[in-house]
Amino acid sequence: MIGVLGATGRIGGEVATLLAERGEQARALVRRPEADLPLPAVRADLAEPTTLPPALEGISRLLLVTSHGPDQEAREAAAIDAATTAGVTRIVKVSGGAPSLGPNGATSTAVAHWRSEQRIEAAGVEFSFLRPSFYMQNLLDTVAPGIRKTGVLAAPLGDAPIAMVDARDVAACAVAALLDDEPAAHAWQITGPRPASLAAVAAHCGARHVKVPLKAIARTLRRRGADDFELDHAVRMAAYFAAGSDGSTTDHVLRLTGRQPRSIEAFLDEHRSCFSPETGLARALHRNPTKESR
Repeated sequence: MIGVLGATGRIGGEVATLLAERGEQARALVRRPEADLPLPAVRADLAEPTTLPPALEGISRLLLVTSHGPDQEAREAAAIDAATTAGVTRIVKVSGGAPSLGPNGATSTAVAHWRSEQRIEAAGVEFSFLRPSFYMQNLLDTVAPGIRKTGVLAAPLGDAPIAMVDARDVAACAVAALLDDEPAAHAWQITGPRPASLAAVAAHCGARHVKVPLKAIARTLRRRGADDFELDHAVRMAAYFAAGSDGSTTDHVLRLTGRQPRSIEAFLDEHRSCFSPETGLARALHRNPTKESR
């Protein structure tokens, strides 16, 4: 039996759907089991460790994916400890981008991911660590609204290439790692097929690219009510990407799933309406998209 922690999130939800479509024996472990999910669900709240043992009963392989936050390490530790006590033999963890991890990682979230990986290895269970780059889906929430309204892609990530990956490819890798019959002790760097800069994204969408200073984005987030944790995380991650730290691609999606990952161009074309100008200003600034952009 496979357990899916995080089945209401971006990655976990896609994993739950893929497992259901394949007819796999799987269970969603969620805080609100009444949610509309493709898998049978039981209550499991990482902030309430007593809910975990009954939820993990009969689970042999577990997907661990959590939202980031100040208590991320504590929540993941509760999940890992409960899983090993319950007899889970394999944990597939969605972690941070490979270059960001370590005891002095790029952010407190990256450090928490690294510590959780260390905890899993120390537990002596099989494991697969999926270390994805920047999710392409993040563009839908961050830069797409500005392109629609102003025709400008404004972001603090500079001109550095980023090995952006589609979240659906990360989920497909998670399913492959959960179902693999071979003993598992792997760390995978999950990326798209080639790196792309935000300037290339803007060119493909016919938008203008404007580099925003980190200090300006910090002020904007503060005005929007971001707390100290979110502010620090956002600024540090922006600096990390702007430095070109996450620009190397791998063939790990192909090796895990047997197919190439989706390209940024395919993703932008699929979501073209989200990046299309909808105001007079945006249409006035719109350029002919450059299909050859990289």
